[in-house]
Amino acid sequence: MADRPTIVSGLTTAPALLDPAAVASPSAPEPGTGPGAQAANVEARRRVEGAVQVLLIEDLPRVQQILRDVVEEPGLYEVCAVADGEAQAIADFDRLQPHAVIIDLKLRQGSGLGFLQSVRARKLAAQPLLIVITNHALPVLETACRQAGADHFLDKSRDLGRLRGLMDQAFGRA
Repeated sequence: MADRPTIVSGLTTAPALLDPAAVASPSAPEPGTGPGAQAANVEARRRVEGAVQVLLIEDLPRVQQILRDVVEEPGLYEVCAVADGEAQAIADFDRLQPHAVIIDLKLRQGSGLGFLQSVRARKLAAQPLLIVITNHALPVLETACRQAGADHFLDKSRDLGRLRGLMDQAFGRA
């Protein structure tokens, strides 16, 4: 019974994901993830020449368009691809190497959390800005996403207006 997935507002999750103890912060940061590494990532982000390339990972076409409308601005931010599943998102990420990724958790195939874990496992010199935007803004999911490398965790219904400001701040375009 403990191995069965749990449904939380339409989001299928592993039981361990909903257990706060299972996603508690580790006692020591992994190599390359401490404050010094975070500062280096911020500096690398600010050195983007031209438009910041953004990968959108969202399964609903209507929300894809809303995110495009919020993010895109000629010369500043360009959506380089839109993926609706984890495998497609990973392939697009590897092919395009975007500066920023906006990630929904619930996808047609796979999950945004799986994507985050895949990106973090790559140990890139300059990690992209990773922003999770979801309708499933549970504290335990935020903890899991942040542990998997998310820079920000936003609630679609409340925080969409913050998205562009977070990007401007990360890339020194405020």
